[in-house]
Amino acid sequence: MIGTMLGVLFVCLLGTVPIAVSLGLSCVATFSVFNAGSNMTQMLAQSTVTSIDSFSLMAIPFFMLVGSLMERGGIAKKLVDVAEMLTGTMPGGLGMAAIVASMFFAAISGSGPATAAAIGGIMIGAMTAQGYSKGYSGALIAAGSTIGPVIPPSIPMIMYGVTIGVSVSYMFIAGIIPGVLMGVALMIYNYFASKKRGYKGNETKAKTAGEKAVVLKEAIPAILMPVIILGGIYSGVFTTESAVIGVVYAIIVAVFVYHHLSWKAFCQAMFDATITSATIMILFGAANTFGRILTMNRVPTMITDWMLSITSSRAMIMLMINIALLIIGMFLDTISSIVLFGPIFAPIAIAIGYDPLHFGIIMVINLCIGMITPPMGGNLFVAQRVSKTSFEEIFKDTFPMIIVLYILLALLIIFPEITMFLPKLLGYTFTG
Repeated sequence: MIGTMLGVLFVCLLGTVPIAVSLGLSCVATFSVFNAGSNMTQMLAQSTVTSIDSFSLMAIPFFMLVGSLMERGGIAKKLVDVAEMLTGTMPGGLGMAAIVASMFFAAISGSGPATAAAIGGIMIGAMTAQGYSKGYSGALIAAGSTIGPVIPPSIPMIMYGVTIGVSVSYMFIAGIIPGVLMGVALMIYNYFASKKRGYKGNETKAKTAGEKAVVLKEAIPAILMPVIILGGIYSGVFTTESAVIGVVYAIIVAVFVYHHLSWKAFCQAMFDATITSATIMILFGAANTFGRILTMNRVPTMITDWMLSITSSRAMIMLMINIALLIIGMFLDTISSIVLFGPIFAPIAIAIGYDPLHFGIIMVINLCIGMITPPMGGNLFVAQRVSKTSFEEIFKDTFPMIIVLYILLALLIIFPEITMFLPKLLGYTFTG
């Protein structure tokens, strides 16, 4: 049964059938071939619906809408102005600004592709005008966009929390330090790469204290958005509702403060968020059903037993898991990978002594790096389109950044205290 299901899935993916449809067809084909009967077919429909009947998942369409409103309402531009003010005069200052802006945007949107599109659309033109190559500009935006789903709020973390049964709020808290470190690591790399390439800072942008004060004053409403969203989550005032608060605040700021959001732009933002959210929900429902069939046939248990039979070394097992995630991330998007493989790898990690919260951060970061790794590399292709460069050129400059991010990932695995410091400080305990 499992062989048939995986075979159908593989053939569909090779035929470029959408992932959600491929997962659903593989389940239907399996039921048909093995005459599973109406009960199993009914389970397919019920599982697809009930899997998305979760209060936490309600945050996804609203966070997607927040990202669209920021891009179209002028809020993202104000965040970029602040980032450029802070770093613009340093060697590689615009590159630094792009990374800092990605971190700001990540603290509101939670989506990698949205970060790449919004920040790339604003920064890449300015970077190339100042002498940056198109390939390097696009590569930096692509690498910076990996921070999007790590610094909270994060759509992949919501999916992991719902799938594995881990607190989404604590997932958000655990992602803060790793997300900031990703930004710092990329900025350090950009500093030395820019000095080598001769990318100088912009000496004329916000040069005086008065100009800096004006930039900061205009950006205060935009800066307050992540403060309100994350402050509400961590203070316990609201959780999933934070996404709705973000939407309302974004509309108020974009319309009444920046006067940048027209009715047409608002409708387009609603449309974009609706399409993306519907795609995610259908994908989650199909992937959850697929995963349930795997669980019913004890596939996760068999994989766990197989790995533990090969070696008892905790380090080797975690290395095997991360290599598997690296390969998976090259072919599947982050959300599909989490829903399909989270229930398989999380029990293995727990069995060898890893906290599911810590492993969740490791899994999300690994798969986010996969979003800039061919052949899929969703964020990489978004940045390529925005930068209008060839795939070969942008990947050549992205590859060293991938290495930097994997080195940081290795440090987070070796030293779990880095990830777990804030959650434990705020009362998290693993009772599994």
